[in-house]
Amino acid sequence: MKWMKALLALGAVVTGLVGCGGGGGNSGTPVFGGDGPGTGGGTSATPTLSVSLSTSTVTGATPATVSAQVLDGSASKNPVPGVVVQFSTANGLGSLSAPSALTDTNGVASVTLAPSASASSGADNVVASAQIGTTQLSAQAGFQLTATSVAFDSFTSDVGNSPANALSAYGQAVLSLSMTGVSETSPVTLSFTSTCAGEGKASISPSSLTSTTGTISLTYKDTGGCGASHATDTITATIGGSGKTQQLVMNLNSPAANSISFVSASPQTIYLKGSGYQESSQVVFKVVDSNNNPLPNQQVTMNLTTFAGGLMLNSVQTAVTQTTDGNGQVTAIVNSGTVPTPVRVTAALTNGISTVSNSLAVAVGLPSELNFSLAQTTKNIEGMNVDGTTNTYTVRAADRSGNPVPDGTSITFWSEIGGQISATAQTSVTNGIATASASFVSSGTRPADGRVTVVSYALGEESFVDLNGNNKFDLGEPFQDLGDIVLDRLFDGLYDAGATPNGGDQYISLSGSAAGSATCTNFSSTYPQFALSANIPSRPATCSASWSSQTYVRRAVETVLSTSSARLLWASTAGLDASCAKITLQDGPYIESSFGHFSTYTLATGGDTWYGGSRGVLSFIVADANTYPAGYPGNDVPVVGRLNPMAAGTTISASGTTGLSVTVAGGSPVANSSEATTAGVSYEFDAGVTSGTVTVSVKSPGGLTTTYSVDVIAGARPSSCP
Repeated sequence: MKWMKALLALGAVVTGLVGCGGGGGNSGTPVFGGDGPGTGGGTSATPTLSVSLSTSTVTGATPATVSAQVLDGSASKNPVPGVVVQFSTANGLGSLSAPSALTDTNGVASVTLAPSASASSGADNVVASAQIGTTQLSAQAGFQLTATSVAFDSFTSDVGNSPANALSAYGQAVLSLSMTGVSETSPVTLSFTSTCAGEGKASISPSSLTSTTGTISLTYKDTGGCGASHATDTITATIGGSGKTQQLVMNLNSPAANSISFVSASPQTIYLKGSGYQESSQVVFKVVDSNNNPLPNQQVTMNLTTFAGGLMLNSVQTAVTQTTDGNGQVTAIVNSGTVPTPVRVTAALTNGISTVSNSLAVAVGLPSELNFSLAQTTKNIEGMNVDGTTNTYTVRAADRSGNPVPDGTSITFWSEIGGQISATAQTSVTNGIATASASFVSSGTRPADGRVTVVSYALGEESFVDLNGNNKFDLGEPFQDLGDIVLDRLFDGLYDAGATPNGGDQYISLSGSAAGSATCTNFSSTYPQFALSANIPSRPATCSASWSSQTYVRRAVETVLSTSSARLLWASTAGLDASCAKITLQDGPYIESSFGHFSTYTLATGGDTWYGGSRGVLSFIVADANTYPAGYPGNDVPVVGRLNPMAAGTTISASGTTGLSVTVAGGSPVANSSEATTAGVSYEFDAGVTSGTVTVSVKSPGGLTTTYSVDVIAGARPSSCP
């Protein structure tokens, strides 16, 4: 029966708890089995709710703050945030600022209590309730209502309320408020607001107060030149709790404009109409008063310093007038024309104050052929036998005025076999220079001559001679007529449609108005800068025969894919004996049906002997070991190699046998060059020594070493090298 006694005792405890609660400031009714904070799954103490009032006597002039606090059921009674508390009055005599509120970090939710009518009297209870899980909490507190008959009598200003007596800009006034029904036992709580004060442009001091007298003085100050945007300011006095209001209209004077300044031009550079680039700029001016505050509603007249080439301001070619906005600013749009020119925007106020914008540039934007260049980091890379050898190609692009083309101008890159190159790159302007770079690696099938042609191109305009200096093309002026872009595999400046050692040349046809089939106009005899070449490849008879502002500007370079092994040639055969060996090499662009670029050279071999004095210099051409594959199609040229340089950075070292001092006199490391370079090896015999061997080693950047040995004899050469 012990469990029965315990259950009865527990029931008694629950009954006692249910009997508690109610009354001002008392805890709410705890409910056994609640699952709110601290309930411990329904077996621990219940959270509590309490209510308090800032004052037990509530009038229309002195409302009360009702605070409800929720605490958990732990021994430390921790506050419970985030609980919704409902508020009401038992008999409806009170008016609450909100029917509910959320507890804060202290577990407190608050509302304001005022009489439901200013003349109400009596007593009532304010009730608070909250639900936490399955636990319902409630608490209440009583309050006394005292009737009040507070009323407004007058609200005036020492400035007056006529437009003729308006408050001066940034001035201040004394406000007087008279009320009835205010006494020591019936104090009144007042608050003051205005349109300008709400915008932060005026201050009312004090902005709220509690008074036991019927006469109140205030100070109103125009702190932000509110008269610039408002002719009047309405000041409202409100009795706390009752909601009664009284208004005073204050007439305001606008501050005078003190200055106008240029703010910005965005962007500062625009481009010719029809260029496809940014063709307009927003120019902003700002008007301020003597306190440096922005002035709205000010008339500003703006104009351009030039309308050359069809420049327009707000889409017209005349001055425009605008009114400043709430920030004291006006904005005008400058639209480009067809002529590149600097331009400024002037801005003037009606009082004669004026200013001018910073210089705005109207640029051409499109890259011009003669201002379009292509450079490569290395002209001779170790790429004939090695995959993945890198190189970088950089375009520098400017318009006809020599100004950088805009950021984001697209550049296309094109390569023949032998490597992989980035397809496109976008220009970026750094330190005032527009560049775009592409990466390259050696890969795939290599060209027979070990030379790769790389072309870059972009949409631009043909270059011309500006005879009259107006910075635009006029009919009759000389120009550079460009046809289709050519991938000139032999880099000989000729379009080879048929078979060559590297295959036929490829081309890209122009489209639109730039395309044509006319013979290209050639002004190069008078203006040599217009000559076409391997660096400016163009397919014949594909021009438009007229100047074009929508063509492909282009540049080409040739990159040597050097072999890793070296092939030394004698640069001077003055001391060689008759055993020297000969080789025929191509030492210039291959031109079909012409042998003008094939020459005979003397190979450095292991059986070479050099005759001379006790000291001398051995001079070599440091060539790579390129050899064409057998069988050129369409001609009878024998299988020969190309005279290509070793890769840039190749090093040359030399040593001699005992009694023979040897040094490399020059040519190491190999230079950045598309043509084979030379190196000198000096020697000197010690006294009494007349013969020895010089060993020359050529080491590629990848580490492959080719070694040559030459016997040297101090004496007369028995026979000459044929």
